[in-house]
Amino acid sequence: MVDTSDLLPKTPRYLKVPLIILNAILWILGLLLIILGGVAVSKFSNIKEMISISIPAGLIVIGVFFVILTIVGCFVAYKENLVGLVFYTVFMLVLLVCLIGVGGGALSYRNDVETPLHKAWSLSDNNTKNIIEDYFQCCAWDENENLTIGTKCLTSEPIPGNPVPIIVRTNPDGPYCKNTIIDFVQKYLYLAGAAGLTIGIIEFISMLFALFLIIRICNSPRSKSYD
Repeated sequence: MVDTSDLLPKTPRYLKVPLIILNAILWILGLLLIILGGVAVSKFSNIKEMISISIPAGLIVIGVFFVILTIVGCFVAYKENLVGLVFYTVFMLVLLVCLIGVGGGALSYRNDVETPLHKAWSLSDNNTKNIIEDYFQCCAWDENENLTIGTKCLTSEPIPGNPVPIIVRTNPDGPYCKNTIIDFVQKYLYLAGAAGLTIGIIEFISMLFALFLIIRICNSPRSKSYD
């Protein structure tokens, strides 16, 4: 059987220092996740009837756990606490799975966001559409929508000699809501997916250092007087 103990640094110092640095980076990224999730929740609240805010809310929850766990990770790495490192690695693995789920969900939803958004728009009442149109400064979903009186951006226009008026947009040169809303949602979902991928890679490397540190501590019990 091959002895892999010599492949690791001779002392845990050379493993715990990078681990502490990685945890400091993840702590900062955790704050960014909270900020990004908070901004997304705030923005999506204007169209909450059309799109679920579970993805940005998930970013906030994961960010909070990252902030707490990375502080604990720095402490147990510095103290070379074996039990603490084991729990840290397990919780980081759970967070990594959650992060992959949220990031993957964001990217997957981003690629097919038009269908659910259009369906949600069709099922929305006029008051909801008014709120969305005011926020995005747009009118109607697209040129193919069956326009009916109800929202503020639509009005009836009489036709001479015809008792039935036609429905027109009050601002015919303004944008339709379709592209405006889709671009808006895709932008934030892309940021969520990219942030999840970046943090996931750093987190995975951090887990490897924690695992190697656990192995080195188990293989080389010694005095910690050098600390």
